[in-house]
Amino acid sequence: MADVLTNARKPPANARSAQQNILAGPILPTLLRLAVPTTVVLVAQTLVGVIETYFIGLLGTEALAGVSLVFPVLMLMQMMSNGGLGGGVASAIARALGAGRSDDADALVWHAIVIACIFGGLFSLALIWGGPWLYHTMGGRGQALEAALLYSGVVFAGSIPIWITALLSSALRGAGNMQVRRW
Repeated sequence: MADVLTNARKPPANARSAQQNILAGPILPTLLRLAVPTTVVLVAQTLVGVIETYFIGLLGTEALAGVSLVFPVLMLMQMMSNGGLGGGVASAIARALGAGRSDDADALVWHAIVIACIFGGLFSLALIWGGPWLYHTMGGRGQALEAALLYSGVVFAGSIPIWITALLSSALRGAGNMQVRRW
């Protein structure tokens, strides 16, 4: 990971022209160049969500109801990992790199991994132990509750990798290096 942050501090050869284009270049091509990758990712994520919902709908209304019980908790976890704590990781790394403290930025990456493991583990444990009560309280009964518990068990068994991915992507955002090159 240290190499990724180190490479983030070394602007590529064409960085100066890219910076000049943002300030003095043509507006529309610059905006499109910046917006197209993000738009493509958003469209792909939306399509995955639609296809997932369609597939789950084919499994029956109970499966769809079960997934709808788990969805708010999954979104809470993703917003905390990407937004709340992820924003803190990105901010801390950006401040360390901006102050020229690359060793601190490298250490922050390892701290982010530890934090990801802790929070991912907490989410897993909380939903394994408290999931039945939570989903029942949210209105889950019968087959819908069984489907929610099955889906929740699978999804939240992978909480730690989800958190690690989110916080490491936040570290890359903080480093200003969203396109890692190894040459």
